[in-house]
Amino acid sequence: HSPASSDTINSESQRESSSRPGTAGYVTEEIWKKAEEAVNEVKRQAMSEVQKAVAEAEQKAFEMIASERARMEQTIADAKRQATEDAFLVINEQEESTESCWNCGRKASETCSGCNIARYCGSFCQHKDWERHHRICGQGLHGQVKPGSLSASRSSAATVNVVDAIASPAPEKTSTATSRSSTPASVTAVDTNAL
Repeated sequence: HSPASSDTINSESQRESSSRPGTAGYVTEEIWKKAEEAVNEVKRQAMSEVQKAVAEAEQKAFEMIASERARMEQTIADAKRQATEDAFLVINEQEESTESCWNCGRKASETCSGCNIARYCGSFCQHKDWERHHRICGQGLHGQVKPGSLSASRSSAATVNVVDAIASPAPEKTSTATSRSSTPASVTAVDTNAL
């Protein structure tokens, strides 16, 4: 036998003899059990602290995610609200601009003959605004009067003119006809005495 194997045999025999009451090994076995219990208790406490730390970290992460989500939703809501406000401002600006040029804002003296609503200070501004205006000119604007922009008599006159134009359209020249999106409707002078 080697010395190591004899030590192992001796420790095993000591444990066996210590498990019997009244022997010196019994005290050693009690100490061993208490040491194991103490180590296990330290392990349990450490695991409990680790689990608590993990739970706190998860809670903090969830709170940060919820906070970020709420901030993003608020930003989106603010952007939507701002876009809506901007759209209403543009609409109101155009509704209030019945006496102003839709392109430059100066006093308007002419009206788009396509819709009888868009107002311009001259043909230059009408041509300049045509790229934007042609998208709405003739798309439901015919005969409609912007709220507060025209008197009732001018409103019915505009509606009659549009209905007449639809009922009996003017013949087009086939050789020089151009698309509505590339050329603005002609500008007609507004009778300022009728206002």
